[in-house]
Amino acid sequence: MSEMDMWNLLAAFMSGNAVWFLAYIVAIWLGFRMTNNIQMNGNVPLLGKALVSVYCLTVISFMTVLTMNTNQLFGDIAAGLQVAGESGGLSVTAQRFVDEFTGFPSVNPIQIAFLASIILMQLLQTWMKPAD
Repeated sequence: MSEMDMWNLLAAFMSGNAVWFLAYIVAIWLGFRMTNNIQMNGNVPLLGKALVSVYCLTVISFMTVLTMNTNQLFGDIAAGLQVAGESGGLSVTAQRFVDEFTGFPSVNPIQIAFLASIILMQLLQTWMKPAD
């Protein structure tokens, strides 16, 4: 595969990835709506709180898998670009991409903080008593 083929693969994946990301953002927003309603009403049955918690945990799981898949794809594209560069030279942009994403972790600390903050806010809002 050529460098251009690798860029095309990345572009094709990122288009689909954007749709999934948007869907998960809507699902996270819905989770916040549900947890906000629990917090505002205060008198919600335990089963309702448990179901909302399961919903929020599954959505954050889906979001984590999407994040991990995206990071893995960046590593795969970097490896593909590196192979393409062995047969011919790489552009400066491609070489920067290879340098940045070779050995990239499946989830980096900023992504962990982002995902953890979402689920913590949702679960705390579900299970903590509202302040008077």
